[in-house]
Amino acid sequence: MMKKPEHVGVEVAHRNAHSIINCENCKFIHAVTQEGNNHQELYKSHFYTEEKPNYIEDNKNDAEWWDLTYGLRVSQVDKLRLGESRNWLDIGTGPGYFLDAAVRRMKNVVGIEPGQLAAEHAVSKGHRVINDYFTEKTSSELGIFDGIHCSEVLEHVPNPLEFLKTIQLNMDSETILCTVVPNDFSLIQLIFTEDKNNDEKWWIDPPFHLNYFSSESLRKILEASGLRVIHETSMFPIDLFLLMGDDYIGNEVKGKEAHQRRKKLEFSFYKSGNIEVLNNLYEQMTKLGIGRELVFFSKLDKQ
Repeated sequence: MMKKPEHVGVEVAHRNAHSIINCENCKFIHAVTQEGNNHQELYKSHFYTEEKPNYIEDNKNDAEWWDLTYGLRVSQVDKLRLGESRNWLDIGTGPGYFLDAAVRRMKNVVGIEPGQLAAEHAVSKGHRVINDYFTEKTSSELGIFDGIHCSEVLEHVPNPLEFLKTIQLNMDSETILCTVVPNDFSLIQLIFTEDKNNDEKWWIDPPFHLNYFSSESLRKILEASGLRVIHETSMFPIDLFLLMGDDYIGNEVKGKEAHQRRKKLEFSFYKSGNIEVLNNLYEQMTKLGIGRELVFFSKLDKQ
């Protein structure tokens, strides 16, 4: 009897010689690719030079906004723990803005970042950063944490299920994991492509972006790995601007303008003392599947 292929499903896109399928076995959309060290090398030496060459410099202007964004995640973990978290791990730390926010809130935090330029930038600010790929080996050298932050990482790794299982080596029954991924193939994206009568899916970008999650598929993979989701929210649906006529796809100037409007909105709620209203709005948007990034909090499943 012929063995069923590990990855099988309807092809939903094709880009850069990669077939993107809605995988029947994995239960999420992903590129059909081979695992191996070549993928790790992409992030160690190429990601911040080829994929995001201006990311570090551009984000210096967003330091206050990142502090608000990351600070809310730290506060949410403390709420869910019913007590203050002390020790944090940040997987995929980039230039270190989460580390900045954690330290400002008196947390002990260590970052892991395979990209050399980003890791060096974070270290230059005085942070402890391991310049390597997160594996069982690096995990075994770290111990247990109160909170783990893994933002914009799962979409990049060849095997996100195994990656989540590795993270759990650094968790105990009280640890809370915050996982953030882009919300792709979302309702807003699909409406925009239909309005434009264009099947171009700009959010697909292998070999850097391999996996594409919805709230349903993110919840399923977290649960399949042995975690229990305890809180779901999202980030501002910046792609709403596309439906309002501000087509920023491929237009850096319009993209930055949209981002500035998003920042102004969030700062207005925060500085007026109404940030919880905005938090509640984003939680409701998550249920409708229209937040641009999904932000899920989970714990080890005791069952």
